[in-house]
Amino acid sequence: MALLTNLFAYQPFKALYVFGALFINLSKLPLWILKSAFVRQHPTWTFRQALAVRITRAFISTVSVIRLHTPLSLKPGKEGERFVIIKKRDSDATKFKGPMLANASTVQPVDIGATWYPKPLTAAEVTDDVKVILHIHGGAYVIGDGRTEATGYLAKSLAKHTPATHVVCPQYRLSTLPAGPNSNPFPAALQDALTSYLYLLNELQIPAENIVLSGDSAGANCAIALLRYIVEYGTELSIPHPGSALLWSPWVNPTDADTSYVHTNAHYATDYIVPSFTSWGVCAFAGQNPPLEGPSIIASNPYANAKLSGFKTPVPLYVNVGGAEVLYYDGLDWVAMMRKKGNEVALDVTEGACHDVFMVAGLVGMENAAREMGKNAGEWLKGVGK
Repeated sequence: MALLTNLFAYQPFKALYVFGALFINLSKLPLWILKSAFVRQHPTWTFRQALAVRITRAFISTVSVIRLHTPLSLKPGKEGERFVIIKKRDSDATKFKGPMLANASTVQPVDIGATWYPKPLTAAEVTDDVKVILHIHGGAYVIGDGRTEATGYLAKSLAKHTPATHVVCPQYRLSTLPAGPNSNPFPAALQDALTSYLYLLNELQIPAENIVLSGDSAGANCAIALLRYIVEYGTELSIPHPGSALLWSPWVNPTDADTSYVHTNAHYATDYIVPSFTSWGVCAFAGQNPPLEGPSIIASNPYANAKLSGFKTPVPLYVNVGGAEVLYYDGLDWVAMMRKKGNEVALDVTEGACHDVFMVAGLVGMENAAREMGKNAGEWLKGVGK
């Protein structure tokens, strides 16, 4: 099956697989409609939600098998002036050390793009009232780009429901397969997250306490790694802590090659996450071609696998997990571990929500849940530091 999966990532087999998957899923649609009307995956879900999760799962499965490529461009595109290029600065070169250079022979800091909501900031516009959310998007480290089509719903929700005046979403490098010198494995995304943070601090001169670090799914994993890095290297490198952090459905261990934790999960039926998606992400992120036998080569690195160990940070943490998602249990375990380290961690469980609803609410028909998440996070942010 692994050989076939690799084959389907290339044309013309990719097109054949897509057509075949479309035919099969369309043939299943009447059954899905019937089941969604009478036998829903979760007792609180509506017909629309039950059907939408089934369709989304089928879509994610297909995308994973063909390894859908997300093109990343440094051209503004539809975002126009809201898209900016964050350049790697020579003066910041010394800020990258240790885990940031774990794969230094092939992974080095680069210029990246970023999308602002509702508009970009300049240093001249920064005042004490400016509060910026730096959001690192999800997508298993293999899809997404921070632009409006992919991340706009989440970014606009953050801007609407929180005290933030601006939201910026970096277009970090995605990991790809087959693994090779230019496949952007760990720590490419982490480097880009630090580049983005330094841009806010040094180029725009935004006070660190006015920056909220945020991330969803794999992006939350990246945000956790950045917080750990600032704890361990921030004093030495003069990198201050952000004021707070928002973590949405964190994928705390994107290094686990054994995907049985997905399909044997008690929440498997109430989520759209499938083993092929997590396997794709794990392999690409580690820079290893599938199939993996045993842990990935970065499974023992706490900057990749946040489940390995907790750390003490002065940054107040807000963690949201869906009560019906497969990462629910890992999320709760991570919160407990961080609380034992003496951290301030607010846990918000959205009952009946599948994975990363704050990002995919429109796809799965859970806009009300996403609205609740945004409001809860906004209220929490208002109380931070009081």
